[in-house]
Amino acid sequence: MSTEQWASRPLKEFIRSLAVSVAEGQEELDRRTMRVQRELERAAESGDLDVQMDASWLRFSEVEADLQIAVSIEGEEIRDENGTVRGYRPKLGATPVNPRSRSQFDIDAEMTSEVTVRMVPVPPERRQS
Repeated sequence: MSTEQWASRPLKEFIRSLAVSVAEGQEELDRRTMRVQRELERAAESGDLDVQMDASWLRFSEVEADLQIAVSIEGEEIRDENGTVRGYRPKLGATPVNPRSRSQFDIDAEMTSEVTVRMVPVPPERRQS
């Protein structure tokens, strides 16, 4: 896929990518904490640590992304079982706006949109015993 094809992506892909990045970052934080906890427990068992300690659990309290994008709408063909085009489904696309995209795609900064995506952690429900 060429660079130009990657420049403009469906908006849902931007949001999904952000969510996956946050989830992967949280997993890394959790793995780190579990590793530190095991090290603390080993140190306590071997006598290198006088007091039993718990590792700190770090959690993203909120992630906010402000995106300046150029929005485009394209029609995705809807075909029947014979392959005949019966209509078009609107498909929202987004191109990040930066100096390179402004010059490469002749994007007018006055015609851009700002999108704010905010993700907050939701604690899991307690399991009933």
